[in-house]
Amino acid sequence: MGIKSSLSITVIFLILMQISGCTSLEVNSSTYQDDKELVVLAHGLGRSEGAMWKLEQRLEEANFNVCTLDYDTIGERVETVLTETSKQIDACLRNASKVHNPKAHFVGHSLGGLAIRSYLQNNQEKLTKQVVGKVVLMGTPNKGSELADHLSDTWLMKLGGEISRALVTGKDSLGNNLEESDLNLGIIAGTKSSSLTHKLFSGPNDGLVSVESAKLTSMNDFIEIEVTHTQMRYDLDVAEQTINFLKQGTFIH
Repeated sequence: MGIKSSLSITVIFLILMQISGCTSLEVNSSTYQDDKELVVLAHGLGRSEGAMWKLEQRLEEANFNVCTLDYDTIGERVETVLTETSKQIDACLRNASKVHNPKAHFVGHSLGGLAIRSYLQNNQEKLTKQVVGKVVLMGTPNKGSELADHLSDTWLMKLGGEISRALVTGKDSLGNNLEESDLNLGIIAGTKSSSLTHKLFSGPNDGLVSVESAKLTSMNDFIEIEVTHTQMRYDLDVAEQTINFLKQGTFIH
């Protein structure tokens, strides 16, 4: 691949990730109401809770209480990100328990899905008192990203820190080092690729994550939607499929 192409991919990666300043490191909880099930919502790399505003709004309109995580990622260590997200999820569940919330669901976009998987894997004993509902992963690099592989030795990955480097494929991938749990799990994969990155993938992809990487053998349902990685958070079809899975346990096929 030529220098021009590599620079173009770096630029598009920066645009897609929109690397920004620090987040508030606080969960954004809607006003919890009795008899509404909770959805814990987690954003991806280089984002903040504000990136999930549209999906949060649609989940609330679908009669869910929503608790949106807000955590730093760029330049952070894996342990730091997973510790912070775990702390915030604990706060979401604790606040929900005050209104006798009957169930907690989890929805994660991209890296947020890995943070959710890590939390559920490492807190099984704690969650026996909290009824875990359904889990939806959107564009999550469960087996890593081929784009991250391409950028692994660049200055961009050094800037991104350990958590960014953990999104590669293979044995060093964060996703590949998480166990597949017995969850009611639905996975959404995007198939609208980028003209600048599509040559880095051998199959359908959303510009950052391949369809095959998004899949897990333990998933209960799976659906492909023609949407890019970034558009997933705002797409109406993605939101409606997510809501249907949370309520019915299946996607609309």
